[in-house]
Amino acid sequence: MLSYQHGFHAGSFADVHKHTALCLLIDHFLKKPAAFCFIDSHAGRGPYDLTSEQAARTGEWQAGIGRLVDSRLSGPVGRVGHGLARYLDLVLGFNEEGGLKRYPGSPSIAASLMREKDRLILIEAHPAEHLALRAAFRGDARVHIHKRDAFESLPALTPPPERRGLVLIDPSYEVKSDYLTVPKIVGTALRRWPAGIFAIWYPLLPDDRHLPLVEQLEGLACPVLVAELTGPKPERGLVGTGLAVINPPWQFDGKLAEVGDEIAVYLFGDAGRHSIRASGVES
Repeated sequence: MLSYQHGFHAGSFADVHKHTALCLLIDHFLKKPAAFCFIDSHAGRGPYDLTSEQAARTGEWQAGIGRLVDSRLSGPVGRVGHGLARYLDLVLGFNEEGGLKRYPGSPSIAASLMREKDRLILIEAHPAEHLALRAAFRGDARVHIHKRDAFESLPALTPPPERRGLVLIDPSYEVKSDYLTVPKIVGTALRRWPAGIFAIWYPLLPDDRHLPLVEQLEGLACPVLVAELTGPKPERGLVGTGLAVINPPWQFDGKLAEVGDEIAVYLFGDAGRHSIRASGVES
């Protein structure tokens, strides 16, 4: 939806969960020398300014990445596992001047981890976000940016020539039909690219409108992992955040369970809950 800008939500608890998982998935590809491709369906602008009017209006980052970084700097989070530490180090690397003023969106996270031979395909239809995205990656030969509708272009962009790769699908879901469109697009892309890994983010809202989406994804004839993070019940907005991973790598479920449990504790304390269920997945 062309009215949506992720700057209002950058660095939120949903981003923390989603982007920690993204780091784990990219690490899987880095274990082998062959090149791979990362496709981001709703790329946004890349890095985000946490001092901007958008970020200040909601303040969501303060209860997400802000709280996590504060906890680490004060001591306890320093003992977390490798997965969460890697994500935190990456975020702090975007803030070398000190403090927490910038947050890397998914394109920036991926670009920071990927090698020269790997390739990024970034899709963003919003005019202002698209221009900012181009500016952020100007001169990076690995990056190919498309100003197109993600749902129309994803099937055409799969499979990539590399044959190894990951697709991140995280629309705003401001258009309610997205909950039904996403599994259809994933199904189409999977038929073209059965070995591809697909990570689908979705919001948990009080009316449980995500349930048909998850049900259809779990009904696909392939391994599916579903991870959900919840905290104290808010007065309004997100109840929690979810991520469905199609064709998850071997042992990814255990790694995500570890970092998810850590995120739940550091962001929500005793009220935090992280759950994982999987079908057809080898641990």
